[in-house]
Amino acid sequence: MKYPKLERLQILHYPDPHLREKAVDLTDVGNFLKELTERMSELMFGAKGIGLASTQVGWPFRFIVLGSLTEEGKSEGYINPVILSRQGRQVAEEGCLSVPGIWAKVRRAERVRVRATRIDGERIEFDAEGMAARAWQHELDHLEGGLFVDRVGPAARIVIAGRLREMEEHYVPPDDEGDEH
Repeated sequence: MKYPKLERLQILHYPDPHLREKAVDLTDVGNFLKELTERMSELMFGAKGIGLASTQVGWPFRFIVLGSLTEEGKSEGYINPVILSRQGRQVAEEGCLSVPGIWAKVRRAERVRVRATRIDGERIEFDAEGMAARAWQHELDHLEGGLFVDRVGPAARIVIAGRLREMEEHYVPPDDEGDEH
């Protein structure tokens, strides 16, 4: 398995092709994930985010980091997360660390049932609602190669189209170096 060099890790920006890759299940659970959680959390909090998927840093495995909505500076890493069920509807404005400067209203489920494994190996299943449910859905979209801009309505799509086109025109790919562990 190819591991990224943590010191070189950075948040990828649209239209980086890694953002459209579908992540694969993570089978090798080791100490690296603790270090990766710390580095991804550092990047996420530095960019004022509440979640970050591994695909957003160019690592194509099912792994996310979510910040606590109640304790500032606290975060947790989750391996192979899946949403088991969705209930209700909510519409709220979303942004994304990989699509900086763009905000739009997105419809999401109000409540989700989630199953994941913590980095210590504990398997968990729980319900999330409101903003926490929105964050889970947003990050799991990333693991499927999706972005929140794919979920906006037709009017919002027209409004953001120019900014997305500008991002495409000015895109410079990052240097893709990995490290075998």
